[in-house]
Amino acid sequence: MKYKRIQIQEILDFLGSKVYGIDGEVNDVFIDNLAEVERVNETTLDWINPSKSNKQEVAKNSKARVLLVDDSVAPIEDKLLIHVKNPKVTLAEVGNHFFVEQPQANIHPTVVIDPEATIGMGVSIGAYCVIGKAVIGDGCVIDSNVRVYDNTVMGKGCVIKAGAVLGGAGFGYERDADGNKFRFPQIGQLIMGDYVEVGANTCIDRGALADTEIGDYTKINNLCHIAHNNKIGRNVTITGCVNISGSNVIDDDVWIAPNSSLRGWVHIGKKATVGMGAVVVKNIPEGETWVGNPAHKLEKR
Repeated sequence: MKYKRIQIQEILDFLGSKVYGIDGEVNDVFIDNLAEVERVNETTLDWINPSKSNKQEVAKNSKARVLLVDDSVAPIEDKLLIHVKNPKVTLAEVGNHFFVEQPQANIHPTVVIDPEATIGMGVSIGAYCVIGKAVIGDGCVIDSNVRVYDNTVMGKGCVIKAGAVLGGAGFGYERDADGNKFRFPQIGQLIMGDYVEVGANTCIDRGALADTEIGDYTKINNLCHIAHNNKIGRNVTITGCVNISGSNVIDDDVWIAPNSSLRGWVHIGKKATVGMGAVVVKNIPEGETWVGNPAHKLEKR
């Protein structure tokens, strides 16, 4: 557990208008940790889930003195209640601002960067990375041993974890007159939006004749493979060990669970869910959940 003494007034100043109200004494009150339920103590910044039916009782029984709560929790003696719209989101914002060490802009001396690359302001690149003729947006953080190929365009605030390979040639072949395979030209780009995260040892191929595209705020976990020409929307979640073959269209806010596979040339509608281990060979309509091999709609009972 990380400890850092923070005065409540500092937190209130940081949150600003996100705080709807305060019940209790603020002066000289501090917190010094964030913790899971089992380890909450008097100086923890705790939060109460608004979905709980007994949240008033949960708040009263918390060992913490300072609590993030919604508007429906009434004042409690000897506790400081900070009323916000979404206590968990607010806890995350406070944690990231006060407890998480932010990487400093730095390019490690072992990094190899093509002279035609464009590197934005405030970028951090770890040891033994190789950056081709790429565009790296402002504030990106690239961990060690990452390979970024030519024709990769990365928006601002992206996070790339160790060992990822971005913009490599896709796996596309044709046969000549003798039936022997030869490579189909892979001359498209990999275009990533803002605040995309790519997990460790994940590979994302550039397009063949079209581009591979990944929308803003999409998060991709470790050990995934995304082939050429995929069009992936905004706020998509791709969890660990997912395989996405070429030329799929994945709309905004889709959730793809671990170890699942997409065949290629399928369309996943907005806010759909692909279940764990599913093998998707057909289009999935908006908002539906599909599971199994081959994947089929999960009917609610």
